[in-house]
Amino acid sequence: MAPPDWQLLDAAALGEDPEAFLSPGERAVARAFTAEKRRQDWVLGRAAAKAAVRALLRREGAAPPAPAGVVIQALPTGAPHVLPVDAGPPIVVSISHGHGLAAGWALRAGPGGGLPGLDLERVRPRREGTLRFYLSPEERAGVLALAPGADDEAGPRDDLAVRLWAVKEAAFKALRPPRGMGLLDVRAEVDDVGGARVAYTGRLLERAQALGAREVRAGWLRRGDVCVAWVQAVDAHPDRE
Repeated sequence: MAPPDWQLLDAAALGEDPEAFLSPGERAVARAFTAEKRRQDWVLGRAAAKAAVRALLRREGAAPPAPAGVVIQALPTGAPHVLPVDAGPPIVVSISHGHGLAAGWALRAGPGGGLPGLDLERVRPRREGTLRFYLSPEERAGVLALAPGADDEAGPRDDLAVRLWAVKEAAFKALRPPRGMGLLDVRAEVDDVGGARVAYTGRLLERAQALGAREVRAGWLRRGDVCVAWVQAVDAHPDRE
């Protein structure tokens, strides 16, 4: 199961001039990175986000601006912010990148849309001690009941642990919470065919309610050894907090 017009790109999507679709300000940010890998990841993430915004506008029947005309800045929290491209409700985008891939998803904030969250993780062996940082005791019990991997080879336990991690990260990112909130306030279930269920608890539940989230939709998919999870806080709006 995947969200409408979710964009998943690899480096080949950038073509021969990776900066051609960036605004002047974005090019300056890209060129300020001293580590080439971080620069490439950032540029690919911006490409996926711009593709997602343009796909949303096309879905609405509008002619989207050129990629360089879709400007995405970073808020003080680090969350991406899409500068207005029309007079409609704000467009909110989520970005995740790594392992040679980048995912972007855009929604209109508020009724009929909401707040998107994406996370991209590689499936690899997970140390048992790390599970307590993002899984409840009940969730850990389900994971630990499965066989672990061996050496560098992920096993069923690792596969489930990473799927849950990715879904929880996506759910967390959708709400753009302030400091002091964490993944343990996200409860998640995942199946083996791309479905997921998410429920917020504690302070994240309070935030979801304050933002106007009517329900939460979620899912995931695999691309090789990479899991990408998505979560939509339906009808939520960032200006309601």
